Amino acid sequence: MRSDSTARRASADNGAALGPRRLSAAIKKVCRGIVARGLYHTGLLRAAQRLARTHELQSVAGSRLPRLRRSPAPKFGILCYHRVGIGGVPLFSQLDPQVFEAQMRHLRKRYRLVSLAQMCRELQDSGPGEPALAITFDDGYRDLYTHAFPVLQKYKIPATVYLIGRCVETGETPWYDRIFVAFQAVPGAALELELDGPRRFELSNPAARARAAWEIVCYLRAIPDARRRACCAALERQIPPPREELKERMLNWEQVRRMHDGGVFFGAHTLTHPVVSQLEPGAWEEELASSKQLLESRLGSPVEDFAYPFGKPEHCGLAAEDFLRRCGYRSAVTTAEGCNTKGVSLYRLRRLQIGDSRSISSFAFNVGRLFLEVPSESPVDSAAAATRQARREELRGMER
Repeated sequence: MRSDSTARRASADNGAALGPRRLSAAIKKVCRGIVARGLYHTGLLRAAQRLARTHELQSVAGSRLPRLRRSPAPKFGILCYHRVGIGGVPLFSQLDPQVFEAQMRHLRKRYRLVSLAQMCRELQDSGPGEPALAITFDDGYRDLYTHAFPVLQKYKIPATVYLIGRCVETGETPWYDRIFVAFQAVPGAALELELDGPRRFELSNPAARARAAWEIVCYLRAIPDARRRACCAALERQIPPPREELKERMLNWEQVRRMHDGGVFFGAHTLTHPVVSQLEPGAWEEELASSKQLLESRLGSPVEDFAYPFGKPEHCGLAAEDFLRRCGYRSAVTTAEGCNTKGVSLYRLRRLQIGDSRSISSFAFNVGRLFLEVPSESPVDSAAAATRQARREELRGMER
């Protein structure tokens, strides 16, 4: 799920006066768009892409400017999509199919596109290798069959779709989609809920409703999963989402098999899309192992790749990696941004999340930047830092 864009879009749609941080972010976004268009239309972006094959920008301590150095190893990028389509669920993703095709056409011309399996082999290979990109989709929305699948076949692009097992099995949409739909439909201009205490949410317009839903999702993914499930059930009793808005939004097994026969690969995205770091250890077997077994039984072929729900380092947890390995997974992807180089843990692969912008120049700029910039720290280091910070906050709470 990629709900961070929802908050940004809601802020823009609201029309309210921007605070200093939002104004600064908006200015940076406009400037980045101007730079991207200039590089794209002058041909300089293609030169930067060629440079990124062999060089990279590295941050220098004490300096505001990075230095250019020769890359010590080939770089591998992974793009993360969600749906391809407009209208309906998910409300946080509205990528126009024509824009998606333009993106795939650009990638086919400019990059070496490989399957995730091939990328994993090359990341472990000691040879020199060449930079490459892999395409992935999270969740398994039905629009992928309608809009993405024909484009992938047209341009002969390998891709991996990470499925939420129970959503394909039952047809139900993920829990966060139901929250977004419920908040758009609930009557009234305000809503009071009991979360960590009494809370009041303004619902005066669609943007405010989207912000309220996003705030609820952020709260729920930060608490233990058993409590999250209980809160979701209570929330649906209080503000039930309209069922018609949620029908036939996920891939079914027939569509999955047709895509599989057509060259699309499938991985597991847990059984119900919990935050892995918030799972009790006893729930790992069902969410991480049983989801793999379900997909394998329905597809009749091995399922070797996994995507962490939400995917930020604090959502993955440090202990899950060994369990995924024991389950027989070959790789696991996060949503920590950056490229991957040889020696990276295959269970902490970075990805670049693709939004729903219509600008092909911004898309080309962001993908090119992925290969040129060096991540400041690994996802493992980020996860460790997040764990240490959470522990410090826990100790401070105990002292109070």
